[in-house]
Amino acid sequence: MPRKTYSSASFSSTPGTLLRPLLNWGLAGLALSASVVFILAGLGAWLGADVIIRLDDQIQQLFYLNSDSRLHLFPYTAFITALGSFKISAVAAGGFALLFFMQRSPRFVIYGYAILGSFAMMWILNTLLKEFFRRSRPELDHLLVVHGYSFPSGHAMISMGFYGMLFVIWAIERHRYANSGVWLPVLCGISFIFFIGISRIMLGVHYPTDVFTGFAAGLAWIFCMIKGIKRTH
Repeated sequence: MPRKTYSSASFSSTPGTLLRPLLNWGLAGLALSASVVFILAGLGAWLGADVIIRLDDQIQQLFYLNSDSRLHLFPYTAFITALGSFKISAVAAGGFALLFFMQRSPRFVIYGYAILGSFAMMWILNTLLKEFFRRSRPELDHLLVVHGYSFPSGHAMISMGFYGMLFVIWAIERHRYANSGVWLPVLCGISFIFFIGISRIMLGVHYPTDVFTGFAAGLAWIFCMIKGIKRTH
């Protein structure tokens, strides 16, 4: 099967015009991501605190490392959760963006800005949302030192919104150059993102509803960024 190609004419001639669809959809992504968080918070308020607490407790009992046997998993869980930290995700964002910019291709320039934007916007939005909701962290022994508020989970948002963007780019490129579909990057992405989110519950530093909401907010961002990337072609 012949490879898909994009002529240089398929991209805008100036950087501002080239990036405008991505910027517009990025702004839409911020609005949609924040709206998802407020909608889920409103749903939680409508269901009542007792229902949410009971749901969180039931899930935490399944995953929290509260026994000697489960504590053997701590080194692995701590490693996985570290991948969603600000420092490591910042290094990943800078490294991948640099690699994309070095390709000197309009398509990869878009990818570079999408990566940097996803990293920055997820962390900024998460910080603002946490300051707004100010939900305390679970009353469990935190197996790692944590700071700040709990809702929504920053690790869940960054794993879905930022790392998810990397897997989306992998899927796009795989689809362009191979006729084998996008199942490999999709399955790898789902697994990677899930394990980062679940590690926060296992370590007792987040409620399951924090993680779920972070995932939903990040997914809303990803949806808009995919639209933005498609509009640049």
